[in-house]
Amino acid sequence: MSDAVDQIKERINVSELIGEYLKLEKAGTNYKALCPFHNEKTPSFMVNTERNFWYCFGCQKGGDVFSFLMEIEGLEFREALEILAERTGVDLPKFQKINPKEKSQKQKLYEILELSCKFYQYQLEQSKNARPIKDYLENRKIKKEQFVEFRIGFAQSGWRNLLDFLLSRKHDLADISHSGLVVQRDGTSGASQEDYYDRFRDRIMFPVIDVADRVVGYSARVTPGGNETGAKYVNTSQSLIYDKSRIIYGLNQAKMDIKKQDFVIIVEGNLDVIASFSAGVKNVVAVSGTALTKEQINIIKRYTKNFKLCFDMDEAGQKAVTKSVQLCLAEDIDTEIILLPDGFKDVNDLVIEKPKSWLESIKRSEQVMDYFFETISNKYNRNNSKGKKKIAHELLNIIKDISDPIEQSYWLRKLADRLDIQEDVLTEVLERVKVKEDKLNLRKEDKLGDQPINSSIKGKSKAVQLQERILGLIILYSKQLENQIKDFEIEILDEEYRDIWKKIIIGKTKKISNKLGQLEAQVSYNYNQDEIQESEINPIKEWDEVLKELKLIKKEEELSYIIKDIKTAEDKDDEENLDLLMEEFSKISNELEKLKK
Repeated sequence: MSDAVDQIKERINVSELIGEYLKLEKAGTNYKALCPFHNEKTPSFMVNTERNFWYCFGCQKGGDVFSFLMEIEGLEFREALEILAERTGVDLPKFQKINPKEKSQKQKLYEILELSCKFYQYQLEQSKNARPIKDYLENRKIKKEQFVEFRIGFAQSGWRNLLDFLLSRKHDLADISHSGLVVQRDGTSGASQEDYYDRFRDRIMFPVIDVADRVVGYSARVTPGGNETGAKYVNTSQSLIYDKSRIIYGLNQAKMDIKKQDFVIIVEGNLDVIASFSAGVKNVVAVSGTALTKEQINIIKRYTKNFKLCFDMDEAGQKAVTKSVQLCLAEDIDTEIILLPDGFKDVNDLVIEKPKSWLESIKRSEQVMDYFFETISNKYNRNNSKGKKKIAHELLNIIKDISDPIEQSYWLRKLADRLDIQEDVLTEVLERVKVKEDKLNLRKEDKLGDQPINSSIKGKSKAVQLQERILGLIILYSKQLENQIKDFEIEILDEEYRDIWKKIIIGKTKKISNKLGQLEAQVSYNYNQDEIQESEINPIKEWDEVLKELKLIKKEEELSYIIKDIKTAEDKDDEENLDLLMEEFSKISNELEKLKK
């Protein structure tokens, strides 16, 4: 297995993998980004390409390509191994193949969902009954290339089409049931095949694909002319791999364009996304007809912190906009609203008739607070107290969520001017709104908060920090520090760091590669966080300063121990040891004074 792991690491750079999830910025020889594993405003997530290592100084997580994929996708090691092996073309030895009985529940579900997707795709491509579906999609201006890109499929009428197919492929009934693709009949035990039937029947199938390119669920639309007495759209039920609060339709296809454009367009429906792709706008994702969740925001902001919302213009769509905006403001997201031309309900309708107008609408997007100020102010009469009260109530409920205090103060002052009300009155009302909200527990924020840049070294002693800096310096600047390394007195290091030092010097670094990567990233990060280029660093001067500070601390520690021993000797009237200790005290004190000069 170690050979396969090494081959994978050689074929994929950590920055290449992480760059598909995060927007990386150059920082000296490294890259930096906002950490995807905790909330922060200042980047503390570093990627070291030379050592193929990543580390966050905020939450102290770090590792290689495997650990990143495991952490961000919630995978076990073997799952990450198989995904990266397939991606890099590395053949896993036969003995590494998993016994079907030993496969994890997640792996089984991924296999079932992938097989179901191929089944539905085949039905759309080959079934005669699929002709109306193809005509409908083409009439909606969905190009045939998007059929393939988004893996659109067709679930025919019938109660057991997919179930029988999956059973024929030797998948267990229990696993199929857990996938959410079948439904148990009321009043049955669930022990027999006859107790289940297909969840999706006579529907257009839009598979939901995660950023690791795995099918995790479906959004299924009733076929045109089909039975629309029930729900127009049916989604996969919650499962081990399908969490609706985290699902973002189209992100896998859009992520690179989102990073390139540095903004994301968020729409409601699957067809809106696909139609937008057909019109050439590809930095678009959908939230399946609901307001954004905090989890979805945290996922999308890995790629950009600039959101443009374009929800349906009906009442439900506008409610979703308001709720989404409040969460975005709380997460310090730069948010804009895209307004469609009059007469158009959604993006798909606009693309069908006026595809160029979709591009123009994106360019005309409005800042979210400007949009709400105008729409809410126009709803009520500003010339009487009742109207002012309603305007203030609705806008304060949005202003309260703005995380930046300067921006919040600006909009509060603007509201006071617009309503001709004293600002301190609105400030008092705003505070009451916040207190009431906290009491009702309407917003349960679990933020870690914006971590200090060097929070990873919180709790470490100064001596430990300096020792790690010394080791990091010899990793980064071994050639420039050749003479200093020769003269270095290793006894000043703690035992753990002596061992690392020896392995660095003799080149045996494999067993401590993660530790070394962390140390190197720490040093580079400290120098680069203030936009200092490595070429400007004087490693010898830095070495001397760090070593001097470490010696000072070590001498102070020695002195504190001597003082304790002196007190003990005095209590015991041990004059012989007291004389020796006083002599040692004098010697260390003189050495300390010399170091301070």
